[in-house]
Amino acid sequence: MTSITQTIPQFFGGISQQPDELMLPGQVKDLLNGVPDITEGLVKRPGSRYLNSLSGATSTGSWFSYYRDQSEGAYIGQVQTNGSVNIWKVNDGAVQTVSGDVAPYLSHSANSNELKFLTVADTTFVTNTSTTVTQTANLSPERGVSVNRATRDYQAFVELRQVSYGREYSFDVSTPTGGSTFIGGNSSRGRVTKITVGSYGFPTITRGANTGGTFQGISPELQYQGSEVLTVSGGTGSGMVIRLTVTGQVQVSENAGTTVDGDEYVGVYNVTAELLFGGNNYAVQAGTVNTNAPFVRLKGQTYYINIDEIQPIEAKHDRGTYRPDPTSFNPNTHISADTILDLDAANAALTMDNIVKIGNGFFMASATPFIVSTAQPDLWRITTTEVNDVTELPRQCINGMIVKVVNSSDSQEDDYYLKFEGQSGGDGPGKWVETIAPSESGNDIHTSFNQQTLPIKIQRLANGTFQVSYVDWDNRQVGDNNTNPFPTFLGKKISQTFFHRNRLGFLCEDNIILSQADEIFNFFNNTALVVSGNDPIDIQSSSTQPTRFVDCIETNTGLVVFGETQQFMLHTDSDSLTPDTAKLSNISTYRYSPDTSPISLGTTIGFLDTAGTYSRFFEMFDIKREGEPQIIDQTKVVSKLIPNTVDLISNSRENSTIFFAESGQPDIYMYRYVFAGSERIQTAWYRWRLPFNLAYIFVLDDNLYLISSDYKLLVINLQDRVVNPSLDDFAPGIGFFGDDRDYQIHLDSSQFVTSDSYDSATNTTRVLWPDRVGVGQPAVVDKDTGEVFRFKETDGSYLVFHGNFGAETVLIGWLLYFSASLPKFYVRKKSGEKTTSDLTASLVIQRMHLHFGDVAHVNAKVNLRNNQMVPNKFTQTPMDWYKANKGPFVDEYSYTVPIYQRNSNFRVDVTSFHPGPSTLHSLTWEGDYTPMNHKRV
Repeated sequence: MTSITQTIPQFFGGISQQPDELMLPGQVKDLLNGVPDITEGLVKRPGSRYLNSLSGATSTGSWFSYYRDQSEGAYIGQVQTNGSVNIWKVNDGAVQTVSGDVAPYLSHSANSNELKFLTVADTTFVTNTSTTVTQTANLSPERGVSVNRATRDYQAFVELRQVSYGREYSFDVSTPTGGSTFIGGNSSRGRVTKITVGSYGFPTITRGANTGGTFQGISPELQYQGSEVLTVSGGTGSGMVIRLTVTGQVQVSENAGTTVDGDEYVGVYNVTAELLFGGNNYAVQAGTVNTNAPFVRLKGQTYYINIDEIQPIEAKHDRGTYRPDPTSFNPNTHISADTILDLDAANAALTMDNIVKIGNGFFMASATPFIVSTAQPDLWRITTTEVNDVTELPRQCINGMIVKVVNSSDSQEDDYYLKFEGQSGGDGPGKWVETIAPSESGNDIHTSFNQQTLPIKIQRLANGTFQVSYVDWDNRQVGDNNTNPFPTFLGKKISQTFFHRNRLGFLCEDNIILSQADEIFNFFNNTALVVSGNDPIDIQSSSTQPTRFVDCIETNTGLVVFGETQQFMLHTDSDSLTPDTAKLSNISTYRYSPDTSPISLGTTIGFLDTAGTYSRFFEMFDIKREGEPQIIDQTKVVSKLIPNTVDLISNSRENSTIFFAESGQPDIYMYRYVFAGSERIQTAWYRWRLPFNLAYIFVLDDNLYLISSDYKLLVINLQDRVVNPSLDDFAPGIGFFGDDRDYQIHLDSSQFVTSDSYDSATNTTRVLWPDRVGVGQPAVVDKDTGEVFRFKETDGSYLVFHGNFGAETVLIGWLLYFSASLPKFYVRKKSGEKTTSDLTASLVIQRMHLHFGDVAHVNAKVNLRNNQMVPNKFTQTPMDWYKANKGPFVDEYSYTVPIYQRNSNFRVDVTSFHPGPSTLHSLTWEGDYTPMNHKRV
């Protein structure tokens, strides 16, 4: 049998629930209230300090935290189940002023995770995951309302395109279902297409007097010659225009004698008529002398016109026809738009609810549908509520008129709407701007969200107070339900709010919806004309499994989105994330707990799965746009450590520690990870137990803040394993060379109080501890001397301690129990990265040497197989080391524990139940070893 010794050089491996022979050197079976630190060793955890009572808090509200900056610090908030909000300052628990009331949205069930929180700068968004998003009853204005003519939704603008001589400016108005009829009532009436000159006559005078024989003849002066454009009078119709030309010549009368005298000359006329405009409602008619024959007058003479042929005019005009007289045929006559646009004539001729002359056109509106048509498209531009070419829109119009621009008859996706905005809001000159579709019967166009069903904001104001308010979400300004629909979260419940690439986003069922870039409250497009890179993004997952997104976290490659059974990544191959470049890819299929949030570990992310009997903590790394990431179950070595009821999680990247807890319980489970460059040199699990139940935890800088279930705010400084002068909870001791040194005091719920008077008869001192949090065994430490005073009994509201420290300021708190359960000792051999244990050999452990750093009072419990326990208590009072008026603390010491047992017959627990430090650096065991004569191969 060979006497051997082996050393376990460090204990920063944390808890392992593997069989002892598989555990790595430095791991322990259990670690309670300790910290496996790669620098300091296995250290007793820091104690918790009492800060203040959170006035107004309740046991059923939802908690959140908000970090402002280094000078102002942080805030803690709670939303009560009735929707009221309380906020306190973290460093002292002072109540902050909160204004505003959004209780209908924030009201939620007790002890639920219905509320989710997101802080962006000075604004905290709160999402109620049980609220269904709705829209308001606000609709886009109907067409009639838009032009200030309610109910008159059918509109048209008839614009004069040009002013020409000798043209008829006419148009017809009908109902869509109206049939064609003849203008004039029947096919025998119409527009004149052919005329001839009918009856006419000229006055005569007496001629031939100089030759002795007289006769009647037309004056040779030819005073009736002329050519004029004349409007025909009489007849069955109206508006016919002709050019009448009367030419004459002088000739000798046929009644003249043989000797021709000047008095025998007479005038002879030739009359012709040119049809310039055929008018309307004429019948074929001879131009004979009667009371109803068509005629014209020129220089006092009457000329009857034969209507030889007509063209019946058939059109849809059941609501009227506008047919003014044609413009002048005389180029020397001034004509203008005003002479053509006769508002009185239009109102008299057309059956419309409203006709307004604007600029060079008529605006017409009616409560019933109508159609405007014209046979002169070169003279009139008719703009209805639907157009194909924006270049044909009038430059002057009624303010508020809305038209739909139809780009393609095959699709409605490229249609858009324009609204005329007159200068200074008036009719006349103006511009066409894109707008929202008007609401119509059977097609309501809603414009806005019901802000009481969308996430609200809690905002810190410039004066340091907080305001709770609904968000003014942007309304839909353009398009319709096809070109600019409401986002997919309408009518559904939002499960989380996030901020990514300067966009505010929502998770909703299997959709991810992001706002406009730089306009985080706008979830609509700003234009339906083109797809912009700033437009909102609404993307749906593609999976064979039901998907419900719960939470997300940003990485440098994209947004990792967590469903309850799958993980996705929202990413882009471009430099910018736009509706065209956004991609949503399935990257893994792991279970995820919706009660906790994913966390960042710096270059990797972690998430919790509580689907089994115990929780699993997965770490995801090597996350790429293409391909699956690497995922490791970091709880594999502690598969039965974390209960599946964990609902609190927080991370301290500065201290490389993740904290897991369950509300209503006193336990905190921790995972510690330390990197050296790109290599992880420590992964360790451990647990703490507090003397009070938890309601909420969060980490800011080096502080772990705790809220007890009775609304007390406490803090654990994660650097308290070394002396922290800012907290003033240390006591004097001695160093290795007898020099003075300060040591950390380890008490839970601790605070400074002033003791009562000293009772010399019983050698006791009473202490009133009004703000005690939790239960346990109290202790008092005089921080000036390091002296520890043991608890004796309770006296009413007072706690009684042994010793004399009357009327002094002392630190009081609960003792915390530190325990590290060591595994079996084996002869271990290391080959490369692999360590093996000799299981078949005979090993008798004689003794072990515990090497400590900062230490005060420890107990090495040797637990034997027969349920006997051999305590080995070590108090730090060595000869020539311990000074008067100094605490029994030293910075280095080794203890020897006798054992004399087979390695399989005992276990060792290193414990400490004392306010002083306890830092285990390493362990060396000595024993007798024989390989049982077996040759190892």
